[in-house]
Amino acid sequence: MVVTLEETRRSAPLFARSERPAVRFPIQAVVIDWERLIANRPVVLQTLDAMPGYLLKPEVLALLDAEKEPMYRLIYDLMWTTGARVSEVLALTPASFVDDGYDFGVILKTLKQRPGRPSKAALQRSPKRYVPLVDTLVKDRIQSYLWAGKYRQDARLFPVTRQTVNRHIRALVQRVGGAPFRISSHTFRHSFAIHLLLHGRPLKYVSQLLGHRSVDSTEIYSQVLTMDGTHFLDGVDFH
Repeated sequence: MVVTLEETRRSAPLFARSERPAVRFPIQAVVIDWERLIANRPVVLQTLDAMPGYLLKPEVLALLDAEKEPMYRLIYDLMWTTGARVSEVLALTPASFVDDGYDFGVILKTLKQRPGRPSKAALQRSPKRYVPLVDTLVKDRIQSYLWAGKYRQDARLFPVTRQTVNRHIRALVQRVGGAPFRISSHTFRHSFAIHLLLHGRPLKYVSQLLGHRSVDSTEIYSQVLTMDGTHFLDGVDFH
């Protein structure tokens, strides 16, 4: 018996999963001289008044490795890998995480920095944004934390305030030998934005992940690329 294509379509389940196309972002690999960028940072911060202090990947990883308390380690990991404000991380519940079998991510409620934990009214009126979590180590850490805590779906995961997190960060920085500028929870957010731009990700996309109303708010981070722009001229011959 010959089965037609139309008959095959009719017999297939309505919500059957199809194979994902093998399409990847055009940039496959980026080589970054971290030591050079770290050495260049004082010039960036001295010449660009609006540029906030930021860390680069080796420095962030050193801080993360030095943190031994699982709750704070996960808070820092989430700020570093999603660009979330600390208030947005402190508002997370188990229901904030999405796993559809293909992708894993988190739904953040866009909240501005305010003292303490966000109020229920602020949570209800805040817009939401989805941020993919592609780091398998962070995914495993989130799932282990949720399993160990046995939280209700609507329970806050981190029963601390923004001030407490920042005090903990200051103590952590001191334990690892200090830093050339003040590091706070917001430093992880700045570092996330610069990390994506260093890897060639579009400014508009980075702006959306950060929850900025306008790409103009994200533009300042791109100055890191132009201040250390020598690598953009590699391979360009004038004679």
